[in-house]
Amino acid sequence: MTPLIVFVAALVVSALVFPAAIGRLARARMGQQIREEGPAAHHAKAGTPTAGGIVFLVVALVLYLVTDRSLAGAFVLIALALGGALGFVDDFAAIRGGRNLGLKARYKIVIQLATGALLGFLALRWGLTSQLVPFDGRHPIGGAWMILVTALAVAAGSNAFNLTDGSDGLAAGAGAISFGALALVALLQHHPSIGLMPAILAGCLVGFLFYNLFPARIFMGDTGSLALGTAMVAAAITTGFLWYLPLLALVFVVETISVIAQVASFKMTGKRIIRMSPLHNHLIVSGWNEMPIALYFWAGSLVAAALALALARPGPAA
Repeated sequence: MTPLIVFVAALVVSALVFPAAIGRLARARMGQQIREEGPAAHHAKAGTPTAGGIVFLVVALVLYLVTDRSLAGAFVLIALALGGALGFVDDFAAIRGGRNLGLKARYKIVIQLATGALLGFLALRWGLTSQLVPFDGRHPIGGAWMILVTALAVAAGSNAFNLTDGSDGLAAGAGAISFGALALVALLQHHPSIGLMPAILAGCLVGFLFYNLFPARIFMGDTGSLALGTAMVAAAITTGFLWYLPLLALVFVVETISVIAQVASFKMTGKRIIRMSPLHNHLIVSGWNEMPIALYFWAGSLVAAALALALARPGPAA
């Protein structure tokens, strides 16, 4: 089974499943809560079914059992499930509380770090430590360093995906490009089986886009964004692309930096450097429509992915 075939399968299956998921989530009253301090245009989205990331988990599990069953695929699937579990609890807490607050940030970061440490331990046990080092070939990350690096990467990656998921179609499209690029990395290394799970997730995201483009009929919620952010780090580890992930996922990095810079500027000077963070919110309150924002960010993701592949030049791996 090739990554292209499973990509198409995931796209078709998810596109067919999401209409039923929208109805089921609506009946379960899993409606999006909108932050009061967010863009005014977002208040019209209140009540839109959320936690659509559940579909990613189900489709990925089914297609893994049917087409994959590899150790690398299991590693990514475990990451997806752990991130999704935290995200679902967060979504449920936000909806139950009625204010889009969810779990406290300090609890989430501790769980994310613990999740990353567990994945780092599994990577050590399963021999997934060999990584492409910029301009220095391929080298393993040894011992406790693997656990530490993975813990930090999971915390950063899952939060970055979550921050980016605030405008219709933006995170889903950028994520599809990043996962697709990781599947391509596996193919270039002559290990297509390693690319199956990234291809499945890319297909799920493209199928999701049919219903998440402006005006969105469903949101992935934290269930999806935390799951996908964690899975992206895991897929980067299995393909040996972990050190290149910040470049590959540049859109997510820029969105995160915009939040950090905004908070730091306000605390130090009392002034904001942009009208509202993350960056996509600045564009929305500046009068941009959400579809052009998504398209520009997708273009940025394509350029970043192409640059990462050009710099890394991933060839056959041992």
